[in-house]
Amino acid sequence: MTTLFYVLGYAAVAGFFCMAFLKIRAYVQSSPLHVRWELYPVPHEGVKTVYGGSFMEEKDWWTKPRHVDHWGGIKALLTEVLFLHATFKHNFKLWQSSYPFHFGLYMLMGGTIIVICAVFAQFLGLDPNGGFMTFISNLISACALVGSLCMIAGGLCLIHRRRVDAGLLRYTTPEHYFNLLVFVVFGILGLIAWATAPSYFHLARTFIYNLFTLTFTPLPNTFFTLHLLVGFFLLIWIPMTHMGHLFMKFFTYHDIRWGDEPTTYSEGNKQKIVDALKHTVTWSARHITPDGKSKSWIDVATSNPAAPKDN
Repeated sequence: MTTLFYVLGYAAVAGFFCMAFLKIRAYVQSSPLHVRWELYPVPHEGVKTVYGGSFMEEKDWWTKPRHVDHWGGIKALLTEVLFLHATFKHNFKLWQSSYPFHFGLYMLMGGTIIVICAVFAQFLGLDPNGGFMTFISNLISACALVGSLCMIAGGLCLIHRRRVDAGLLRYTTPEHYFNLLVFVVFGILGLIAWATAPSYFHLARTFIYNLFTLTFTPLPNTFFTLHLLVGFFLLIWIPMTHMGHLFMKFFTYHDIRWGDEPTTYSEGNKQKIVDALKHTVTWSARHITPDGKSKSWIDVATSNPAAPKDN
């Protein structure tokens, strides 16, 4: 059973990255060229962001090299991801429930990354019982406690809000409740493991160390083991549900909202337009297909349905 437990861990991590890659690739390959929202200011406009300007205000902009402030785009992305800025600004009541949940998730994710770095430091010769590791142990203990509490409280608040908010209730499905409950259970098991183990950091470090070294030894805390099993399930489950916005948000929100690369500068966009023009139009409206036959968009775009027909 111990070996199976670790095999599930490997499968969960590999499955998450593989399914995330497949989902991103499928989206990129199948999504058409989106219509610009024209929402200004655009973060990557640099100094023009201050007044909501655009590179298109420059005379003959299409003849000049385009300069993109990537740092501005990164800051906007991080502000939204880390602080849910848009939700805070436009729906503060939802933010009050949603942000604690996300903050708890970020704390646990950040703690996991720190534990992985600590294991690599141990591989490089750092004393696993030294002062620095003691500091990391205290830090991970705080991350686990705060993260679990925030995830539990935020998850329960989100469940309650979906039940009482008429706007959310209209679009809520059983899957939404199930997803939130799984995270709540994940947080509860982590909290119990934190309370019953002498060192949460030692448990986490031992598990990560065993994964890297193929050392299949049982973990000494049952609740931590259950906590990890639920975590394995979440890794597989997240990419298959709407929770995939964890890694899809850039493509489905930021890129669509602020993706303003002109066709002039993008060979990829040019090809997407060519491909889109080849799609068949089967509308029966007279101004589209007056002869009742299927046409491509390029046929529609280059013909005049009101023009007299040759006899």
